[in-house]
Order: sequence, then structure tokens, then C-alpha cells
Amino acid sequence: MVNPGVAESFRRVGRDLRSWTASEAAPVPAVRAACGIAAVMAAVQALDSPGWSIPAIMGAWLGGVGLLTPGTRTEPGVPLLIGLAGAGGLLLGAIDHAVLLVAAAALYGFALTLLGSISLHTGITLTVSGLAFFLSEHLAAHTDPWTAAAAVGAGGAVQALTALLPPRYRWAEDRRILAGAWRALADEAAALADAPDVPFRTEALAEAARELDRRRALPAAIVDARAQMYAVSAAIGRVASARARADARDQDTVGFHSEALRLCSRLLAHFADEITAPRPTALDWDELVESLGRSPVATSTGTIPAEVGGLLRTLHDTERYAARIATGSDDVVADRALRHATGRARESLQELAGHFHRADPVLHHSLRRAGVVALATAIGLAWPLEHGYWIPLTAWLVLQADFAGTLTRGVTRAVGTLGGVVVASGLSLVIPHVPLSLSLTVLAYALLAYLARPVSMLVFAAAVAGFTVFQVDLSGQDALGAAADRAASTAIGASVSIGFYMLVPTWQTRRLGDLLADLIDAYGDYARLALGRQANPADYDAKLTHAVIDGVRSKRAALATAADQAKAEPVGGPGPLSADALGAEEALSRAARALVAVNASAGSSGEAAPLPGVEAFAQSVDAAYRRLAALAGGEPPPLPVDLAEAARRLDAELAEGDAETRARRSVLRWEIDNLVEALDDVGLLIAGWGRP
Repeated sequence: MVNPGVAESFRRVGRDLRSWTASEAAPVPAVRAACGIAAVMAAVQALDSPGWSIPAIMGAWLGGVGLLTPGTRTEPGVPLLIGLAGAGGLLLGAIDHAVLLVAAAALYGFALTLLGSISLHTGITLTVSGLAFFLSEHLAAHTDPWTAAAAVGAGGAVQALTALLPPRYRWAEDRRILAGAWRALADEAAALADAPDVPFRTEALAEAARELDRRRALPAAIVDARAQMYAVSAAIGRVASARARADARDQDTVGFHSEALRLCSRLLAHFADEITAPRPTALDWDELVESLGRSPVATSTGTIPAEVGGLLRTLHDTERYAARIATGSDDVVADRALRHATGRARESLQELAGHFHRADPVLHHSLRRAGVVALATAIGLAWPLEHGYWIPLTAWLVLQADFAGTLTRGVTRAVGTLGGVVVASGLSLVIPHVPLSLSLTVLAYALLAYLARPVSMLVFAAAVAGFTVFQVDLSGQDALGAAADRAASTAIGASVSIGFYMLVPTWQTRRLGDLLADLIDAYGDYARLALGRQANPADYDAKLTHAVIDGVRSKRAALATAADQAKAEPVGGPGPLSADALGAEEALSRAARALVAVNASAGSSGEAAPLPGVEAFAQSVDAAYRRLAALAGGEPPPLPVDLAEAARRLDAELAEGDAETRARRSVLRWEIDNLVEALDDVGLLIAGWGRP
């Protein structure tokens, strides 16, 4: 029987080879980046193709790849940084001593991988600019390394200038990030309309908050909308909680609250389109609300329930933010450049320092990449043909932090490169070998690669192969021989990466228990705040609660990512497997939904009266979370807690009270049963893992 992880890996390789996401294509930036290469090629042709022609074209090429990488801001700073980093890498790669070059490759791979963990933007910039290190020998073949390095930097500078060409919108990526968060909330609302206990799937909120918080400057409306994401999420939770409480009593009320959640989903999706789509579809807000108001539940008393009314008010605020963002009429809110830079530097240094311990996966990946690059560089130096540098370059691009990513990237790149080499080699037999024809072919391949970058990795790899084949033609070398050499080197580089990962792996399966324990701790922090708000409303700290929520979402995203990677690994226990960890997380999500409803029932005012018995119950809940975290992490757990008995005591204390606290007591009495049931389910799931 085939190992499930092996079978999943092969399925992912097949999906990756067939993947085609035409909706992600960015033709305008692609043409703009191709114009940058065209400008450089025209300049070097006018200067009669000096020795630094190829590094200048390559600098412009790398800058364009950075601009076309999904998730990257289309700012001139990106190609400028790539050009500068590429120039430095080229000089380091020009070391003439074999042993020193292998050592430099290892150090370079380790440093760039570790620094790239700071943020997605940094990782993209360093990965792209790192190609200049491995192409150093080829780029400096007809000039000295310093001139070649300057040419790479100049090519990046030209691409930076083209990034300023119209049509250009500075905040496009930031709008896309915010729209992704709104769409995640829309999906959550739609799911809750059908089932009140669906697990959280809002990792996009954590990603959006993290990315937007990193920006030095943003329009005021985006800043306000980022802060309001918490209110939207809480309002959705309140309506879902009301729907759940009515589930066993009144199907009309259930239908009304479900329709309100579907309305919320449609509106949020519309707002996301409004700030990103060139021509968003029209939406008649009045008609939607009027149709909701015709519900019997709404009209029997002449009012809309408080939870639905609160959701509609929140969505009205979101509508105003979307309108301000779409018109671009807001002032820009910006931190002082020096303060922002020093603050980010401190955060980055702290983050890097946190990676230096034995169990950290980023450190593992950095060391593994250093070893792969050093080994591939040594093989490349011993390669009997001329293009041995392509072996470490391929290894650098193929190796990922997880096994499935390395395998899919390795196979896709190898197949794409082989296909691209075959097509380009055949094309080189019929195209006249004159500068104009070759330049136009290089430009066509560059444009194809830019168009395919966000659409298909297979087509992108093929286009890159064709681009480099004709770059070799421009330098007067044999295209067919170079193509065959490059195809063989690509296969070797990909094999080195995949084989090295198998020898020195970081299996995500082994980390699932610890990641789940971290998530349980984060949920426990939120439970203390949500229940503490009911026990002592005056002590509630909204900023602290938002920080804890961001922490929960970040840890949930980390667990979801690791579980997805673990699913394709050819390994088993001990401890939880991917499905086990996700099952426990779903039960934790049900508990969290109960806590979200409890927290939202307190309202926005800090003047609510304390509820009796909640503080003692909160201590029991805290002890239960600590026990679950210890069990998940394989540590000796504290003594078990009888949550059911604690819930019965709290229910008895909440049975009586004044009219002012009736709604809060009703929500709390309903949700504590859901909380206890969910935590009991988590305990049953974890108890069966048998971790040592």
C-alpha cells in the first residue's frame, strides 16, 4: 500500500504541472516590465553591445521578476533593492578560489534564507537578487566583475523607472490585501448562515493585519478599515450566536438571522470588488435592507433584532471606508521614515534572534539551504561542460521549506526548463542569428515569462529557459550545446535539492503537536480576556484583546500551513497527524465561537455591571486550556478540571438577576455549554494520540 503522504505528493505534483490561474495575470505590469528590458536592450545595441550588455539586461530582467511576483508592491524600491543586492551577490560570486567560493555559497545561502524569513517582501527580494551570485561567471564573462555588478544595478534602476510609468496606482497591493480580508469575512458569514458551528477559516485576517501593519504609509481609509476588521468579525459572531440560540426554538428567527449573514456576505464581497475591480458591479443597498426588513421576524415587533441591527451599522461603516478607498480622496497617514525604519529594524533583529535555537524550523531551513547550495556549487565547479553554474542556481530556486513544496517546485521547474530548452533550441535553428532578431526573441520570451509568472510556474520556467538560451545566443555561443547543457544541469540541481531534503528533513508532522499547544495557549489567553470582561467590564482593554486575537489568528494560520504541508509527507507519528491536528483545531474553533459571542454580548461600553460567578468559572476554563496545551505538547499535564460542574455552578448563579443584565446572562448561559462541550471534545481527541 502506498504511503498516504507519497500519494498526496504525487497528486500535488500533478496539480502543479496542470495549474493555470489566468485570473491572476497582470498584463499591464508585465508589459511595463518588458518595456524596461526593451529600453536596456536598445541602449546596449546603440552602444554596439559592450561587454556589460548581458549583466545590464539581466539586472532589468531580475527587477521585473521581482515586480511581477504575487504579493509584491509595484514600487520602484523593489527593483532598486534587487539591483543593489544582485550587484553585491555578483561580486561575491566572482571569487576565483574554488574552496572559498563553495564556502561563500554556503554563507550566502544561509544569510539570505535567514534574512528572507523577516517578511514575504524581503524573501522575494533576496531570492530573486540571489540569482546574480550563481550567474556571476556568465555575467562577468566579457567584462570585469565590478563593471558587471554596476551594470546589474543599472538594469535594476531602469526597471525602477519603468515602475513609475502610467497606468500606475500606488496602493493597489494594499487594496488587494484588505479586500482579501473582507472576502475571508464574507466566506465566514456565508458558512455561518448555514451552520453556526463551522470552524474558523479567517487566516486571511491575520495575514492582512500583519502586512498592513508593516506599511510606513497608507491612506487613512485603509488604516481605519484595517482597525474595523475586528468589529466586523465580532458583529458576525453575535448574529451567528443569536442564530444558534434560536435553532431549537424558532425556525423563522433562524431564517432571518441566516438571511442577515448572507446579506453581510454579499455586501463584504461587493466592498472587496469595489476597491479592487476596475468596474465593480452595482449594488442597491436600500433594496437589500428593505428585503431583509420584510421578514416576519423583523416586522412582528416593528424592529430588527439588536444583533442584526449592530451588524448593519457596522457594514454601513465598512461601506463608507470602501467608498473612500475607491475614490482615493483620503490623506495619507505615514510614520516618520526614521522612526519607522528603526522600529522595523528592532523588530527584525528580535525576530532573527528568536530563530537561533535548535528546534526552530527557519534555522533548519537556512542551514539546509546552505548545505544544498554549497554541494551544488561544488558539483557545478566540477561539471565538465560550460554551464555548471546552472546546477546551484536551480538548487537555490527549487529548495523550499517543506518537502511537498521542494518536490513540486523541483519537478515543475525541471519539466518546464526541459520543454523550454527544446522549444528554444528548435526556434534557434530557424531564426536569423542577427542582433535584431535575437533581441526581439529575447524580449518576446521576457514578456511571456512576465505574463506567466503569476499564472503558471511550468510556463514561467519554460519561458525563463528560452530567455536564457537566447541570452547565450546574443553572446555568440552555441545555442544547441548550451541548451542541452542547461537541461542536464537543471535536472541535477533539482535532484540535489530533493535528495538533500530527504537526507536532512524538517518534517512538519513532528511539529504539529507543539504548534497545536501554542494555539491552545493563545485561545486560553483570549478566554481569560473574554470571560474577564464579563466579570470585570471596567478592566477591559480593547487594544490588548485585538493583539491577542491577532496572535490566535497567526498561530492558527501557522498550524493550518504546517498541517497542509504534513499531509504530503511520507512519514507517520508519533503524535498527531495532519487530520488529527485539524480535527482538534475545529473543536477549538467551536469553543472560540462561544467565547466570541460572550465577548460581543458585553457591547462597546465599559459601564456594564459585573456578572456573578464568572471569575471562578474563568479560572476553571484557564486550567482546562493549560491542561490541553500540555497534553498536545507531550508534557506532563496538570490535574483534570471538572468543567461541567463549574458550568453548573455558574448557571445557577446566573439564573437570577436584573433586567439590565438579562441579555448578557442569556448569552453566557447558552455559550458556556457550547464551550464545555467543545473543550471536552478537544480533550478526547488529544488523549488518543499517545505521545511519549
